[in-house]
Amino acid sequence: MSQSAETVSEAHEQGRRLRVLFDNLPALSAYWDRDLRNVIANRSYIEWFGHAPEQMVGMHIRDVLGETLYAKNLPYIEGVLAGREQCFKRTIVDTSGAARPTRAYYVPDVVHGRVAGFFVLVTDVAPLLEAERDLAEAQRLAELGSWQLDVLAGTVTWSAEMYQIHGVDPESFPISMDRYLDMVHPGDRDRLTDVFRTAVATGTGYEVDYRLIRPDSQVRDMHGRGLPQTDDNGRVVRLRGTTQDVSTTRRAARELRRINRELSDANQLQADMIGMLGHDVRQPLTNLLAHLTELTDAWDDTDERTRRADLNRATAAAHRLATLVDDILTMARLDAGAIVCQPRTLLLATAVQEVAGQIPEDIAVDIDLDRYVDIDPFHLRQILTNLIGNAVKFGRPPFGVTAATTENETTVSVYDYGEGVPDEFVPHLFERFARATAGIATRRPGTGLGLYLVRRLAETNGGTLTYRHHKPQGACFTLTLRLAPHTGSSR
Repeated sequence: MSQSAETVSEAHEQGRRLRVLFDNLPALSAYWDRDLRNVIANRSYIEWFGHAPEQMVGMHIRDVLGETLYAKNLPYIEGVLAGREQCFKRTIVDTSGAARPTRAYYVPDVVHGRVAGFFVLVTDVAPLLEAERDLAEAQRLAELGSWQLDVLAGTVTWSAEMYQIHGVDPESFPISMDRYLDMVHPGDRDRLTDVFRTAVATGTGYEVDYRLIRPDSQVRDMHGRGLPQTDDNGRVVRLRGTTQDVSTTRRAARELRRINRELSDANQLQADMIGMLGHDVRQPLTNLLAHLTELTDAWDDTDERTRRADLNRATAAAHRLATLVDDILTMARLDAGAIVCQPRTLLLATAVQEVAGQIPEDIAVDIDLDRYVDIDPFHLRQILTNLIGNAVKFGRPPFGVTAATTENETTVSVYDYGEGVPDEFVPHLFERFARATAGIATRRPGTGLGLYLVRRLAETNGGTLTYRHHKPQGACFTLTLRLAPHTGSSR
């Protein structure tokens, strides 16, 4: 075979291969001349329009597309014949009657400065649109949006879910980095700005949590991720990232932690209650029953003096038991928020003298007779009874109660000259069921409820209860109450 024949044969083979490749492209591909006559087309036109490539040669584009589709595409045809590339979306009904979304590209063929015709590439974008819908739905369910920042141009693009997350309308909210940072909570804005700048400067990705204030004033918790993209010189030219609204997740986590704390507190309270019932309640109950049993069994054989002594001891045990029950009920009402505070204006000195007079010890009371406070009378009596009773129970004389007044409040201090509260126990002094493990408290009966309850009662009445060491020695508890205007009498 001659060289020319081989050349022709090789050219035919190359042409055949190109035709096979052209016909198997997953898209409509064709070339149209300036007169809109077809020069070449691939076999996809059979599927879409029912025309074989050999039938289409010389056909006008209008005859292939049909009048309706031709009219819609005419502005793009005129644009490509003017030398401008065209890209547009179009829904085409194929030969089976199915509507198929497409994206069309018209590329001018410029020869010696003149458009000789144009290439057409039409792709079926139905799978792409389905994937985009799936992505959008996934982002909606996850409350996660995606974004892109062109570092050189300074432009930002958002996915649809980003607008939804941030509560803004794409039509009325042209996004930019400055506008976005304006939405970030002032407490987090500088930190997020530094994160962006560091990512651009170093090319390293990041994860960051921050708060965002939406136009409707909602404060939302956000979790952001970013990944820089660099050019061949290592310069960051683009940032791609995601932003997820984690408010619901964080709120659920906080609620779960709260519930776990409450359960833990309830379990601890139950254990403490069982321990108290097993010891502090059982002991006076046992004593009461023992004295009553002794009286019942030996009444006729016991003299009057012994009977009275047993009755007094039984009465003391009953009073202690009643006090424990009252404390437990008060604690339950405080925990349930069922304590009703009914404040009245009271003459402080009178209230203190009444309580001190019931204590079988000498209590020095140094309070001005014209000092009035606003507090629930029953609560004040409970607080003073506990504080003065503790001074006598755990301290040593002299015992005293003093008061001082500022412009808006009165402080009542109950002191003794005992050994005071051990330093290591002071931080736990007002905790429920707290008992010191050293000092005189280990040698005195108690539940560890008293100071917890009276401090809560003080707070319920708008006051405070604090502890300090008394100088030169002993303990001093200070109750702070609202000062009432002088009225001349209690009401």
